[in-house]
Amino acid sequence: MLALYGHEDFVLFQVPSAVVVPAMTSLAFGIYLRATPQRVCQALADPALVPGWLSGMSSGPAREDDPRRLTCEWLLADYLEINGGCASVVRFDLVAMGQVTRLMVDHRGLDPGGSLLKVITPGWPMILSSLKSLVETGEPLAFRLSA
Repeated sequence: MLALYGHEDFVLFQVPSAVVVPAMTSLAFGIYLRATPQRVCQALADPALVPGWLSGMSSGPAREDDPRRLTCEWLLADYLEINGGCASVVRFDLVAMGQVTRLMVDHRGLDPGGSLLKVITPGWPMILSSLKSLVETGEPLAFRLSA
């Protein structure tokens, strides 16, 4: 017999040995940049241009039948304790739109109660704004913490 109990933060399946599966969440952001998808991906993958935590990202065409689309994924497996012990995945989906690229960012596998979510929720808009500035002007934005 299988019984399902719902809770705001997790789903509990009652089976001979109980299993608790945490409910994970995701964040999604989208921006438009005046550059090719290849240039945006190059900026995302260049260790001299991006924060060290973004290194190790793999990229490749999303589908062979759509050369305008490029997908990059990054697995965050370090510091698992800040995300409830789970790894998260960031997917960058880049689509050419003439001289503009639509960049969609999907960060999945986030613990709703973890400190990672609290840090990256305001962090992704800052990172993407700086990326846009870098790709379009050659200079990233400089952010300072307010006192």
